Amino acid sequence: MEKVLGKAQMRRLVVAAALCCGLVAGVAPIASARAAEVSPPRAARDEPGLVGTWRLVRYENTSADGKVSYPFGEHPFGYFVYDPTGHLSVQIMHNPPIAAPSPASGPQPPGDAAPRAFIAYFGAYKVDKAKGVLHHIVEGALDPNYVANPDQVRPYRLRGDTLIIELTDPKTARRAYRELHRVK
Repeated sequence: MEKVLGKAQMRRLVVAAALCCGLVAGVAPIASARAAEVSPPRAARDEPGLVGTWRLVRYENTSADGKVSYPFGEHPFGYFVYDPTGHLSVQIMHNPPIAAPSPASGPQPPGDAAPRAFIAYFGAYKVDKAKGVLHHIVEGALDPNYVANPDQVRPYRLRGDTLIIELTDPKTARRAYRELHRVK
């Protein structure tokens, strides 16, 4: 059974995750070189309506058999920030927060609760408006798989203050749906 964290514990988890992202940033010079190739100001010019802060309101996955799951809860916490210089920051947290294991439970296996509880990455972005695709060029991330595969392709639709990011795998028919609302 998952334990719900209090506000103070949740703040500590967010601060710890931000610190981890900072540590990753210090060891990502190769990714920085990749991001420099993106030409960030052009990204913002290609889709000026994208620039701003977006609050995540829906994060759902649908399997090939139609079963819907909510990996970060039915009401996830999160923000995607696209700035005018072509840089981005993405942070997503499970809601309700997943409690960290107690120190008395001993070391946790790699890949245990943290990846399921929080996603964080930053870098640059570019836009292919004709194809309706965003490229998140990851420079640093809590999960090293994002750094190992830095070009994260995100098909998108932008309608006013709603941003939809939706991926469907043609081989498996699995669907990933993310809905975000502009923060005003």
